[in-house]
Amino acid sequence: MKIIAVTNIKGGVGKTTTAVNLSYLCAAGGRATILWDLDPQGAATYTLRGEPLERISAKKLVSGKRHLPEMILSTGYPGLDLLPADFSYRNFDVHLAERKRPTERLLTGSVTCA
Repeated sequence: MKIIAVTNIKGGVGKTTTAVNLSYLCAAGGRATILWDLDPQGAATYTLRGEPLERISAKKLVSGKRHLPEMILSTGYPGLDLLPADFSYRNFDVHLAERKRPTERLLTGSVTCA
């Protein structure tokens, strides 16, 4: 499994476009791919025609009350799935910072990719 993050503090530099196109190309190349739209505005979710799920809640994800696999949506593109955006992601960093080992909760077998 490989994890690729597209990030930049500045807006309007093509982060969403890059993430959507990169994930599509990975899937088109035969790799099972999941795009997790962590932007609360949800442009990647909109671009891939995903419907935001009701109350994903960043806090519930970090605490283990919700699990990533139950939130995965098919995009209609072969090999490309989507974890849709949620407005609560605007506080994701705050909820992670409250944990002793913040990234461990997200990396421990929550999602398996080929």
